[in-house]
Amino acid sequence: MAIQDPEYAVCIRNLLVQDGAHRVHVVERPDVNLGGVIIVDAAALNTLSLLPTDQARLVVIVHQERDDLSKVWDAGVRHVVFHGDPPTRARAVVLGVELSLGWTASA
Repeated sequence: MAIQDPEYAVCIRNLLVQDGAHRVHVVERPDVNLGGVIIVDAAALNTLSLLPTDQARLVVIVHQERDDLSKVWDAGVRHVVFHGDPPTRARAVVLGVELSLGWTASA
C-alpha cells in the first residue's frame, strides 16, 4: 500500500491484518514483484510500471474533486475507492479483488 494519507493507510492496514492471514506493507512506492493487491493514490499511476496482469490487482484511491475518473479508467484501473470513503469500504474492495483473482489472503 502506497498512499499519501498515513492515517487512512494505517486504518486499512489494521482492518486487513485483523484476520491474521493478511500481510500489509505500507511503503512509499509499491513493489509490483510482491504478490497481492496493490493500493495506490491516483497520482502514483504515472510512476508505476505495471504489466496488464498487474492492473487486475490494483486498487486506486481517487479524490472526487481532483482526479479525472476517465483517465483512471483509461489507464486500465477497474477498482477505485474514493478518498474519504470509510476504511471498511477499502477493505471490502481489497477482499473483492482477492476473490475475483481466486487468491487467498496469504499473499
